[in-house]
Amino acid sequence: MSAPLIPAPTAKKADTTLSRSELEHQQRVAKAKAMDAALRELNRGPAYTTHRVVTRSSSGIQSILLVPDNAPAQKVEANKSAPADLHRKVKPFVTSLSADAASLLSLVVKADEAYRSAQLIDLSSFAVKIALGISEHEATAARAELESRGLIVFHDNGSGHRGFYPRLT
Repeated sequence: MSAPLIPAPTAKKADTTLSRSELEHQQRVAKAKAMDAALRELNRGPAYTTHRVVTRSSSGIQSILLVPDNAPAQKVEANKSAPADLHRKVKPFVTSLSADAASLLSLVVKADEAYRSAQLIDLSSFAVKIALGISEHEATAARAELESRGLIVFHDNGSGHRGFYPRLT
């Protein structure tokens, strides 16, 4: 008798049990694959055919944009809107101030009324940046514009309490 070239396995494992971590890993992989398929389907869209545009930034990082072939070209304009909720005392000055300066002056007047002129107002460039949603450079320019026109005044009483107060006349 000759033996076969590939021996038949004598003991087949019928119950291959997976550990808990392996089962969790398989579930995570299945969820990730399902999410990828759903995102691919959303990105593909029903009516668009896309082509890839590869751009390279100044740092060397590539980004791939999916551009629809039949999408109309859109002109994008980024204009700042005029401040909508200005304080009534600030409205006479709006025509002579920039939009950022008018918004900042309105916030200063509102804060001064809220504190009943009892506190000086912190107008650091970071605080103004967060409050108005502008860059620190624009915040500094708006504060400088208001200071140069005399609409806000810096005050330091020597005890560590320093800040601005409005002076609308």
